[in-house]
Amino acid sequence: MKSFIIPAILVLCLSFVFGASIEILPALVSFDFIPTGYTFNMEAKTGTPILIPNNNDSKLQFSISFSAKKAPKSLLPGYTNFPDLSWCHLEPDTAIWVAAHDTGRVNLFFRIPDDPKYLNQYWELGVVVAGKQGIEAKSGGVSMGIIPSVMGSYLISTLPKADSQPVDRLTAIVPSAAFLKTDEAIKGKDLTFTIYNNDTVPHDYTIKPYKFPHFKWYDIRLSIQFLDDHKEGKLSYLKTSHGFLFFKKNTVHLEPGQSAQWTVSVKLPNNKEIKEASGWDFVVQILPEDGKENSGIFRISIGKE
Repeated sequence: MKSFIIPAILVLCLSFVFGASIEILPALVSFDFIPTGYTFNMEAKTGTPILIPNNNDSKLQFSISFSAKKAPKSLLPGYTNFPDLSWCHLEPDTAIWVAAHDTGRVNLFFRIPDDPKYLNQYWELGVVVAGKQGIEAKSGGVSMGIIPSVMGSYLISTLPKADSQPVDRLTAIVPSAAFLKTDEAIKGKDLTFTIYNNDTVPHDYTIKPYKFPHFKWYDIRLSIQFLDDHKEGKLSYLKTSHGFLFFKKNTVHLEPGQSAQWTVSVKLPNNKEIKEASGWDFVVQILPEDGKENSGIFRISIGKE
């Protein structure tokens, strides 16, 4: 198997319910450009399984399950519901006991079928952790039993391929991503992709760079790693940027079944920060007039090597 790129976006998330808590780490993670037909092992590739801290004063049993439905508000646009939960499994089990103030560990595996229709895809998989028994908590001087839960969002994308059209996406982008070396991006590069309208109605699409949102209570950090089948991923992070992307035009009208080629020009500043960074990840958003729900994206991953 050839080496492939796994950018990883990690965000800490904690769910508090009346003083009791359930936590999942990482709560938001991106596993990107996975080959079809390949079995992904989270701990082997990222150096960590799913961690479930028990911050309570008693031993608790937790259930872990999958959700195919994406979260109402996702960090990145263009992701759709995960197509088939039978592709995923957990080890050692979907229910674990965790001692008080200890941390449970569950490894995630998934395998995307070896079928060209699953290339150029962006999906969101939910991982739900819930208590299997009530936790006593107090609110306003009143004791109560609660069963808290929290869901992590795991963003999964597959390898881009120029001659494979994902017909099950209403807005399909082919290829779904491009990879550049830092030197190429500094010199400047034109990248071309095709927009497909697979809907039954016409759409007016707006094409624009996506700017990562700013959150006061956590940092979004990103790492681009070049991994092969036998190396663990060592995570190092870099604050994201909206990047330097240039367009000749930014709107296109497509009738049902029509497609159009599009070009985006990338040129990064020739400075020390750019040259020394481990990588940059830029997102081009393709928005129909009804907004984010049926949007597509074209990602540009730039790395030193």
